[in-house]
Amino acid sequence: MAQIILSGEELVCILNANGLVPEEVVDLELAGEEIKLRIKTPWPIFKSVRVGLRFTGFEQGQVVLQLATNRLIDQFDWLVDKMLAGFPLADHGARWEYPKLHVDVNKLLRQQVRGVEVTNVVFAEEQFRITTSHTLDRSSCVNQENDRKDDSPSDCFTST
Repeated sequence: MAQIILSGEELVCILNANGLVPEEVVDLELAGEEIKLRIKTPWPIFKSVRVGLRFTGFEQGQVVLQLATNRLIDQFDWLVDKMLAGFPLADHGARWEYPKLHVDVNKLLRQQVRGVEVTNVVFAEEQFRITTSHTLDRSSCVNQENDRKDDSPSDCFTST
């Protein structure tokens, strides 16, 4: 088990550097407890829409973000649903259930790193505290052993 503590700015930089922010998201920033996004739309009248999200928790391996609503968004909730209908959320490990966005962080993590699973995420004092655990993936260990060209020790476990 390990715990990683990141500021919102650090997390945004890591997500951007690893290509984990969908191309529909034009701008992403954290301001206090709110995640502010500017999202491209397919409509010529509104080229983009500003959206605010708040971290509400970590449930069953998913980060849950809630739309920071206001009277205008509450009146046009159907517009948010319509806008998101065309986005490939599942490709990014996400699903939308108004007013919440559920993001499967382990699906995204597996695309970049093997052998680590996020077991908890907490947002407090403008910091994300991410708890991880080691997962034993025998296939990645076999691939690592097959790729090894020297006699250096392996990080994979062996069973007897």
